Amino acid sequence: MKLRWCRALTAVVIVLYFNCVVTNLVSLRQRWYTETVLNGTSMTPMYDSLFIDWRHGYDIPLQNAITLRDLVDVCTYGWVLTTLLVWAACSRDGLLLARALTAQILLVPTFSISQLFTIVPDATPNCLDVYRIPSHKDYSWIFWSFPTRACGNMLWSSDITQLVVFTSFATQMISKRRRKIRWMVWFVGECWTLLTIALIFTARYQYSVDVLSTIVVVKLAMSHPWIDHFAKYVFVKHSSYYARAPAQELVERTI
Repeated sequence: MKLRWCRALTAVVIVLYFNCVVTNLVSLRQRWYTETVLNGTSMTPMYDSLFIDWRHGYDIPLQNAITLRDLVDVCTYGWVLTTLLVWAACSRDGLLLARALTAQILLVPTFSISQLFTIVPDATPNCLDVYRIPSHKDYSWIFWSFPTRACGNMLWSSDITQLVVFTSFATQMISKRRRKIRWMVWFVGECWTLLTIALIFTARYQYSVDVLSTIVVVKLAMSHPWIDHFAKYVFVKHSSYYARAPAQELVERTI
């Protein structure tokens, strides 16, 4: 199945820019809440049993925590890029990429907007100063500044979202007839996700509830048939033909 590249690239640009703007708005709202409602008093991180009871508090030096967070990004982007490179070299099935893109269209705006509804203290103490979030009186930066780190973006885990989506992507590239290889790819993806989760918890990057709820919600979303229907209708060429064609005529381009 061939992809509608113009639509796909347009959707990618829109989703990325929308996510950047809303993420900056979350940080701006955190700054506004701290300087107005709290009269400049920084918010205290929430009590997380994983940090306080199991790991005995926020005792990791800030520089080490930032390094571990960079490793989280490396794990996430590394898995995503590796999956895309293997797809480009061995599969090129447009439906697989369309499914991943549809998941981004559904999840990224939903998660980003939901962050605006509730102000949650960041897991990083004094995150506004650590991440150098500008004043709430200047609104121009939210439209052009790339958010390398956000303050208050604590309801969902974007890194885990991408790992779950692209683990499903990688698994679906393998033919169902090759069960052992398909299972191995899934197993490696899940282990990679668990490694990233360990780094997130070690770095006090996000609360444990954010990570666990993200895994459940994204896995359920990726298994919903609406993802396939929307992907075929919007991003796959001649999708109406594939919908009418007998199953015997349809051959999936898998590895």
